[in-house]
Amino acid sequence: MSDNWTEKTVIVTGGGGGMGQAAAKKFAEAGAETFVLGRTAESLQETAALSDKIVPVACDVADKASIAAAMGTIGTPDLLIHTAGINTADRFITHEDPTKVASEETWKTMMDINVLGVVNMINAVSGPMARNGGGKIVVVTSTAGHGFDSFAGVPYTASKWAVHGMLFTARAQLIAHNIVLSEYAPGEANTPLVAKRPVQPEPEHRQAMIQSEDCGDALFFIANQSHSVSMIQLPKYQPFGGMPPQIPAPWLDGLEIGSK
Repeated sequence: MSDNWTEKTVIVTGGGGGMGQAAAKKFAEAGAETFVLGRTAESLQETAALSDKIVPVACDVADKASIAAAMGTIGTPDLLIHTAGINTADRFITHEDPTKVASEETWKTMMDINVLGVVNMINAVSGPMARNGGGKIVVVTSTAGHGFDSFAGVPYTASKWAVHGMLFTARAQLIAHNIVLSEYAPGEANTPLVAKRPVQPEPEHRQAMIQSEDCGDALFFIANQSHSVSMIQLPKYQPFGGMPPQIPAPWLDGLEIGSK
């Protein structure tokens, strides 16, 4: 294990806030030239202000042309940390309130960003990495892609299952080119995605979640391993593959899941 990233190049997608920002700060502190990617330059300014080693690059991971332009600026990375992802408030497959049913647009956008965004970034970096002798890729998924998390919503859960399956299959293909592929699957985390929930958790619940800084630490740890890592991280109250118990998460009543 080595945590010295001096003279190394790191890409962090979703770098404008949350776990992407936390990860970028960790790698910059460890000496890496750290490129943070986000859909607008404005969204990256707060992260870029944290270190002179953090370079903002506007990039939409769902747009191959945008990625190609970003890679032209960055060159060949030693590491990709992919945190970019979305969720929406319309999370049901069926509901008596039509506004809560996931729209066709939601399904398409979710797959374009959460699934194809991963594919696009891996395709963009794996060629240059292979020609450079190898590299590392760490992709953020979710426990929603490993078990049953109703509160995450149907489209989001489908997207994370797709990514988990893709990573599991792609590992062997990438390691043949000396590219180590790892997966980080956090449970409930206090990141900007929480704002998209149809029912907002109380402050004490937010405090009990995995924090963005915890995610940054986990991503840094994974990237420093010489082997492929698959890490699931859960807050103390959340059982794997299930909904949080009712006592520490009373806000779940508002999701209208369960018998009436």
